[in-house]
Amino acid sequence: MRVVLFLTFLCCHLIHADAPPIQQWIDEAINAGGGVVTIPEGVHVLSKGLFLKNAKKLALRGISKERCVLKLPLLTYAVCAQDTAAGKSELRVHSQRGWVPGMRARIECAGAMDALKKQPSSYGLAIIKEVKLGLLLFQDTLSFPVPANAIIRHEDAPNLIEIRGACETLEVANLTLDGGRVAADPKVQGHAQLCAVFAAGAYDYAKGPTGVKPKDIVVRDCIFQNFFGRGVALYSAEKAEIQRCSFRDICDEAIAFDHFTTDSSAIGNQITRCRIAFELNHANDCVIAGNEARDCGIGVSLWRWCLNPRLNEGHRVQNNSFVSMSGNAVQIGTGTKGNFFEDNDIENPGRHGFSIAGEAQVLKNNRVTGSGLQAIVIQEGDHKIMP
Repeated sequence: MRVVLFLTFLCCHLIHADAPPIQQWIDEAINAGGGVVTIPEGVHVLSKGLFLKNAKKLALRGISKERCVLKLPLLTYAVCAQDTAAGKSELRVHSQRGWVPGMRARIECAGAMDALKKQPSSYGLAIIKEVKLGLLLFQDTLSFPVPANAIIRHEDAPNLIEIRGACETLEVANLTLDGGRVAADPKVQGHAQLCAVFAAGAYDYAKGPTGVKPKDIVVRDCIFQNFFGRGVALYSAEKAEIQRCSFRDICDEAIAFDHFTTDSSAIGNQITRCRIAFELNHANDCVIAGNEARDCGIGVSLWRWCLNPRLNEGHRVQNNSFVSMSGNAVQIGTGTKGNFFEDNDIENPGRHGFSIAGEAQVLKNNRVTGSGLQAIVIQEGDHKIMP
């Protein structure tokens, strides 16, 4: 941390049936103007996750990262058992778990029209009225058809640690963060839910940041495992650092610098068996350096989702190792510009070492061996490629 923390909330007792009041300790530290909340040893299952709002000069630390575990409960989900037409108010399901009346069900299929993209969204929503064995009943009829085998999950599932508002100078350190996924669960991708650390300032897709950004968030020396959502996801944040962490078995991105995040870094992390190791989407001036990623889908995905100008620029990706990505090791999308890639080692990507689009990307002294397709392929634009 860059400042002296003023207050320590510490509990050293052994864990019993009830989880310790970690959220209470966090709230007390926030009200006191800062402090260190020390997590005792044990596995602490947090049904609601932890919530930090307008926190300053606060650290959340474990005594030992292997023995201090924060964990989400088992996934609430079901699988649609048969094709179901629009206009129905119930779904026959199997593999159901955790549902109670009043929950919002997120049904992973073509749903309502997306106002921004002018196409159907990738999901629909319905409120649970009643739960029976093999049957979910809804308060209203469905406005969209649901195919057999569609995954249904809880729309309001928590993130393990959620950071909101005018937060400044926070640290998450020396913990194991576990998403609760077990071998029999489906590989759903939680995106902005079911993440380990999710930090977001206020923003609008068209207008950009609309409020104070969380800043100076440090996540260090932690183990991330078994998440449906991202390991660390940052939205409209600045000057965040992810250091010396281990990410494994994550259904979505390990680290995401997302909409309007700036001047943030991921340094010295190890990433294994994640869908994407690093995502950069509408962020600027971030650094990815000295990391090792193995057996992921994509190493780095730099891409544009909406149309705001002067985004996806100024990133530096240096001295990383990407081994056995099943897709492209580095994937640079349309609408990006002026990003720098130097001294990266890429071994055995399933597709390309670098797939390059956008404009004015710079590649220098990168080493690619054993590509399934090409070491470097230019999809569009003019770029500077140096040995």
